[in-house]
Amino acid sequence: MPNREIPASAYDGDTQNKILEKATELFALNGFNSVSLRDIAQAVNIKMSSVQYYYKYKEALLKDVLSHFENGYRHYFDWLREENRKAESLDDLLNSIFNTEFVEMLNPMGCLGMSFILKQQHSTALARELAFTLFYEFSINRICEDIDWLIERGILPPANSKMIATLAMLGVMVTNDIRLHKYFGTDVPLDCMEIYKSMMTMITLAFGTPGSL
Repeated sequence: MPNREIPASAYDGDTQNKILEKATELFALNGFNSVSLRDIAQAVNIKMSSVQYYYKYKEALLKDVLSHFENGYRHYFDWLREENRKAESLDDLLNSIFNTEFVEMLNPMGCLGMSFILKQQHSTALARELAFTLFYEFSINRICEDIDWLIERGILPPANSKMIATLAMLGVMVTNDIRLHKYFGTDVPLDCMEIYKSMMTMITLAFGTPGSL
């Protein structure tokens, strides 16, 4: 059984972790520019000076929020690699990538972190850089390697693994939004479900017609 524990926090005690978690939530829900350090202090129910003890400027807090998310995300992908390479069929692979247990390992803070980065990538340089590095490069390359590994062993038929990995990662992003709506008890937008279903259909068709994508 692979280690599914979240790495121990490197932050200074409970207060800093609470600040990071609340900042992640507020940034994701309201946008980075719309949230102040005072808003975070009030949400955590601590004094402004307590937030400024750790983060004099909001940009420093942003860096820590992104770093905390990245460390956990890469850890989860180590677990995902083990699961992907156990697959004995395409259904097994898709069930692994979109496994409820894996997505929930990200927990609400992880889901909020991904949502924040994706929304903020167009307006914040740090989020844009991390989105490219983590989602459009690292994640796609790792899933692509897993697909190639399964193809080489005859478990999956030949196909354009890079394109399929890209579709899979887009599906993960949509799944993340679906999880957040369920977490907050709001209705899942119809387009989210339709995009998710389309992704699954396209991936299945891509393996049925090698090289067609």
